[in-house]
Amino acid sequence: MDMLRIIGLEGGLSGIIVEAQFNPKEVSIDKSVPWQLQQTKGPGDLQFSSANPKTMSFELMFDGFASSSSIQSEIGMLHQLTDIDANLKRPPKVKVIWGTEGAAGMMPAFEGVIESIGVKYTMFDSQGTPLRATVSMRFVEARKLKVVKPPTP
Repeated sequence: MDMLRIIGLEGGLSGIIVEAQFNPKEVSIDKSVPWQLQQTKGPGDLQFSSANPKTMSFELMFDGFASSSSIQSEIGMLHQLTDIDANLKRPPKVKVIWGTEGAAGMMPAFEGVIESIGVKYTMFDSQGTPLRATVSMRFVEARKLKVVKPPTP
């Protein structure tokens, strides 16, 4: 069975792959297209401004209970994909793939950045080692990325 994979695309984490232990039961892909009301026209007169990037979200479950093994290394790798890369000066782009990339009828690969990650630890051994967790992830589609430097005082 093909498992969902999150792949680091650049910087020091280029080529790093985090493979889901269990495929998500749901994947949401959303895109909003904002319209603005035209003040000088009548009701229902809209003006297109710009399209927002797509977002993808899902939950992954990690479970080391049966083997009494910590799931912290997988969780740590996901967190690394949100850390600022020293050379890029920002977190790296990632790709989410489930199945054979480009195959007919498959969910298309999603390239972007991790916008948020939330980890809910749900089981521990007697020493406090995490054995089970649910990870909520949200990605934002990204083609070009740049770092905005803060203004100098």
